[in-house]
Amino acid sequence: MDELGRKDHITFNHSSRVAKIAMFFAKELGLSKKERQMLEVGALLHDIGKIKIDGAILKKSGKLTKEEFDEVKKHPLYGFEILENWGISKVISQLALYHHERWDGNGYPYGLAGEEIPFLSRLLSLADTLEAMTGIRPYRKPFTWKEAYIEIDNNAGTQFDPQLVKEFLKCMEKKELLSIIPSL
Repeated sequence: MDELGRKDHITFNHSSRVAKIAMFFAKELGLSKKERQMLEVGALLHDIGKIKIDGAILKKSGKLTKEEFDEVKKHPLYGFEILENWGISKVISQLALYHHERWDGNGYPYGLAGEEIPFLSRLLSLADTLEAMTGIRPYRKPFTWKEAYIEIDNNAGTQFDPQLVKEFLKCMEKKELLSIIPSL
């Protein structure tokens, strides 16, 4: 994480907030302590593969070229490889690997669909997306809470597990979650 923080402080801070959002959601869902611990570690490390991506691409303020985006799309594979080499549990390593898979099968790196995507990865995807939309980035204005809520709701059944979206939206209505997002 230190190396990621030195290379890309935006991703480092993003991962910390994603972990907080994911933990809030996991507690609301009543997940076991063990599941919450794995989720927290996985959320903190989900973007660790970005340490293998050129820093200029990660910090670019404009739109990425197709080649640059193709390189960024490799970070889940890189992250899985790094975590496997560190001897991290398979559940946690898979959080890095599958957090960009989509419910409809149009995600990456493998195009998994529906329940092929592990449950904790589906949960992490929601937390990751909420933070990405509402977090401060140099290349765009953050979404408002209402805009993020609508966007997540609109992507139930395509990007996200529709049942998890229902529960996640209930969590988004709780004021405690707002304190995690600095732009709100």
